[in-house]
Amino acid sequence: MLVALGVIAQLAIVAHAPDTVNACQAVEVSVAISAPDRGIPRLVTPSFHPFDVLRGTTTPRVQRRSPQSFVTEYRYTITTDRVGQYTIPPFEARVGGTRVVSRPLTLTVREPRGRVAPAVVTRARIDTSASPGLLADPSARTDTVFIGQQATYEVAVFLNAEVRQRLRRNPTFYPPDMQAVLAYDLPAMPLVARQSGSTCFDALVYRRALFPLTAGRLAIPPAQLVYNMSISPLMYRAEESHELQTDSVTIIAVEPPAAGRPPEYAGAVGSVRVDASLDSTDKRVGDPMLFTVRVTGAGNVKLFPRPAVRMPWAGLVPADERVSMDSSSARIGGVKEFDWVLTPRIAGEFDVPPVRYGYFDPSRRRYDVAVAPASRVRIGSGALASSDTGDAEAVLDIRTRYGGRAWPPLQSRATFWFAMALIPVPAIVSRARRRVAQRRKGATENPMRALLGARPSDDAVRLRRQFVRALALRLGCNPEDFTHPGALDRSLRRSGVSRETAANAEALLRELDSAAYARSGSVPRGAGMTARAVARAVDEEALARSELPFWVPLAFFVLSLGLAANAAAADTAATHFSRGVSAYLRAQYDASRDAFAAAVSAEPASPDAWANFGTASWTLADTSAAVLGWRQALAIQPGAVDLQDRMGLLGAASPSEPGWVPSLPRNASVWLFAGLWVAAWALAFLAHAPRWREQFGWMSRWPLPLAGTALVVGVLAVELETRIAGARLGIVRGAVALSSDPAMGMDRGPALATGEIVTIAARRGGWTRVEARGDREGWIAASQLYLVDARRIPRD
Repeated sequence: MLVALGVIAQLAIVAHAPDTVNACQAVEVSVAISAPDRGIPRLVTPSFHPFDVLRGTTTPRVQRRSPQSFVTEYRYTITTDRVGQYTIPPFEARVGGTRVVSRPLTLTVREPRGRVAPAVVTRARIDTSASPGLLADPSARTDTVFIGQQATYEVAVFLNAEVRQRLRRNPTFYPPDMQAVLAYDLPAMPLVARQSGSTCFDALVYRRALFPLTAGRLAIPPAQLVYNMSISPLMYRAEESHELQTDSVTIIAVEPPAAGRPPEYAGAVGSVRVDASLDSTDKRVGDPMLFTVRVTGAGNVKLFPRPAVRMPWAGLVPADERVSMDSSSARIGGVKEFDWVLTPRIAGEFDVPPVRYGYFDPSRRRYDVAVAPASRVRIGSGALASSDTGDAEAVLDIRTRYGGRAWPPLQSRATFWFAMALIPVPAIVSRARRRVAQRRKGATENPMRALLGARPSDDAVRLRRQFVRALALRLGCNPEDFTHPGALDRSLRRSGVSRETAANAEALLRELDSAAYARSGSVPRGAGMTARAVARAVDEEALARSELPFWVPLAFFVLSLGLAANAAAADTAATHFSRGVSAYLRAQYDASRDAFAAAVSAEPASPDAWANFGTASWTLADTSAAVLGWRQALAIQPGAVDLQDRMGLLGAASPSEPGWVPSLPRNASVWLFAGLWVAAWALAFLAHAPRWREQFGWMSRWPLPLAGTALVVGVLAVELETRIAGARLGIVRGAVALSSDPAMGMDRGPALATGEIVTIAARRGGWTRVEARGDREGWIAASQLYLVDARRIPRD
């Protein structure tokens, strides 16, 4: 009992207001609560009748008096136009199971005397009820909402008659900046009926519907009101500016309860009904239809997710979404429509199953499921199998003959560009030589001819020099290489000279060395004839340098390895290709596609293997892999008629499509550039070469235009070949909606269909920005794309 009395002694409440007020005067009522340090007490406000509440405290002021207690203060602004004595019942404070009450307040309201003092009162509050009332009791409001539930933010500005007369212009209202919510402005509210019929103040109301996006405590900062008012009615030109702020308000957003969630629930919050429709109920296999689900209800329909729809007898590709918002009433609502492209796979009569859409109703605080009724559709037989169908009525033909690998494109080989760079050299050299005054006359003396044709010299030094220079020139080395004993013998043997001739030449050289460095310097008898005979034998027996250059064996070895590797790859690819053709003709499409995939892996430059891989994938209802195979084959054989027809089935036959390939022979544009380039420089050579100048001088005006045309054609050829090769192209693996930002957000854009070819614009981490036909662009996950320029089979 003593402990209870001690707690009661710590909890106290006091209410204060003026005893006497004038009618239509804004009166402030304050309530102070002294409580122990066990949490902020809850205030229960009485009825203020016949007073109107112009403003009430949404966030109390808390002041700590000691470590064990604090004081909480609430303030209310009230007014009335009735005269008399009125009593406001006691205020009540509660902490846990303890409650205390204040004394009642008695106010005497007198007739207004003189001019009423100008007053502008503002108030902000959050309301989550279905029918918001501006003058509802602020202490009874609810500030806890579910994510996706509407909370109405209201700001009321109260103006008395004196202020209305002295306002120079309309007040300027600055709404607060609201974070982590979606906001919609509501229509202006008419003057609100007062609880007591007071006409002291007019109310201007600003309202905004808020939908929290994340759980937690969301604080809305104060709103501002700026107005200019004349100092007095007699001094109209003199004015003063005023600024008011509302209190900040708080929303506590929570997740919908986990208990009782139906399997169909995907996050919709509101009150929902669902309808479904088909644009036609009589189609053929492969003919696309538009299936639309219409979701109508109250709530933020922009956030309503796409429902789950399954039809085993047809392929479904998500398409557009359309939203129509209705903010003409106090509760936000609208309509959201979801489209699918439905492609029938099988002929017959089928049921379109009912669409079930789960949602959470915050007004009833429970989950529910809206159901769209089922319908019936009749599908007739079709002439062609549609994409993504495994029950094709007819299969496409494949290539039964393996043509091997295709040579790499010209522009991808460095030797081609090196040859193009050498083409101007003859013309440039011819033009340079023409400027030389005269050519060098005579020719360099041939030491071998001098030794064999002239009479041998009687001077040992001169004869040695002729002999060594003749042999060095014949062997293609430096005469100084023969200085060391045995060096000439080894050089001659490596050049194919017989052992006897090499020994005679080595012996003669040593004999001439001795004679050259002797004092007499005379030639040994018969040395001249011996030198001539040895030189003639060496000239006949030694291999010419052009017969077997050192790089010939190396080049032959490298070429042999390359041909062997290509032959092995060609044999492996041909084996897999034949196995795939056999399996396809036996209708074993899984084994057939695996075999063609192995052939592509062994020989990525085989158009036949790529084309058959695409056809087998199409038969197995894998549209994206089919498009990949056909597009890769077109990059190698752009003029193939069968591949152009297959891509035409997918809508890629227009030059405006990202996957379009012109029907031209391979490298046609590059060959045109090479022909123009060679013709230009050939004419330049003929026009300026000395021996051809008189006969072909009239051609001197053609080289420059031809060279310029060749350069323009070359630039266009590079661009065209890049497009044919599929650089910066991707194939969508499965139907997916584009996102406006790679971050995890809810802003979804248009959809991409399975197998659609798109242009890759940018990459960021695991996301890729793509551009598709119809001005569609956005971000999708990189894992959702097959890259055309990767030149490999996808591995899932």
